[in-house]
Amino acid sequence: LCDLREENPDPSGYDIILFGSGIYFGRILRPLRNWLKEYWEVIRPKIKGVFICNALIDEIPQLMRSNFSLELRNASVVVDSFGGEYSPKNLNLYERTRLKLTHKELLGGQVTELVPCILPDRVKAFADEIYDYLEIKGLM
Repeated sequence: LCDLREENPDPSGYDIILFGSGIYFGRILRPLRNWLKEYWEVIRPKIKGVFICNALIDEIPQLMRSNFSLELRNASVVVDSFGGEYSPKNLNLYERTRLKLTHKELLGGQVTELVPCILPDRVKAFADEIYDYLEIKGLM
């Protein structure tokens, strides 16, 4: 387990790589984007699982498409969202202004498709899919 903001691990010594990111204005965080670019050739043949944390349920498919290549999504055992949290009270002026331009319905409270928090059932289903894959492949 590592925080890519603090370290840049070489994944070559691992058989399974599970990674994810929160979503900030439609994008995964820069440390993960940079890490994926740097190590893609190492990661490509590995067993992979990818997740995001985002608060808007209806944007999950688009967020996956815009943040992860088709090759990565198709080569991963599981690609999912764990839910997330949206708190307009914690936004700074820049973030509120940007949100008004991109998702003004959030600031007005008209959106009802918000995930209230990280969803433990989604995390468990993600882990179960990885486990089942490993069991089917005879790796467990």
